[in-house]
Amino acid sequence: MTFSFTDQHSERQQCMRCGTCCKKGGPALHEQDIALVSQKIIDPENLYTIRVGELVRDNVNGGLIYTDAEIIKIRASEASHACIFLRNNENACGIYEDRPGQCHALECWNSETIRATHTQNRLDRKALFGELDWLWNILEEHESRCNYVQIRRLIERRREGDSSASREVEEMISYDQAIRDIVIEKANMESGMLNLLFGMPLKLVLQRRFGLKIQVHV
Repeated sequence: MTFSFTDQHSERQQCMRCGTCCKKGGPALHEQDIALVSQKIIDPENLYTIRVGELVRDNVNGGLIYTDAEIIKIRASEASHACIFLRNNENACGIYEDRPGQCHALECWNSETIRATHTQNRLDRKALFGELDWLWNILEEHESRCNYVQIRRLIERRREGDSSASREVEEMISYDQAIRDIVIEKANMESGMLNLLFGMPLKLVLQRRFGLKIQVHV
């Protein structure tokens, strides 16, 4: 979905609290929002990472793009595409006074501010976990072995009939799942943190966003 903006010269110049933008999904976080996470105003379990090279829909400019930078977003409600903090019964934001910068910048009657800022100074995993050496080493190893640039190359080889590419993709999927299990077991990490730490499960992303049908052989 893309945000629908009204004419910039509309007479209306204030938020009507209609909840429309919130119903299109959670916002991306920026560096200015790090305190919201560290103070758990936004619980890390309500966040997920879109990794570099992942295929996503650009909600501001429209269309599908391969990301050239990490994006950390607030997750949607399990029952809808709406931001997890939208109170449907009130059409109100549960953290409105502490809402992220992107929510402040979004003016549905004027798209200029959000268009100018939505890719600037995005928050990334390095800012959140870079000082935890043991964890950051795991995240870097995962990114090295499961990066989307390499995956896209393997997908092209697979489409050209290269059976070894299929095996490599399967190995990536197995590794991605294994490292998540290890972090839960060895580091006593809550499962709700995994999508922030490693992005969405690789098998799920390949199925939903790359259209691959892969059966991993155990």
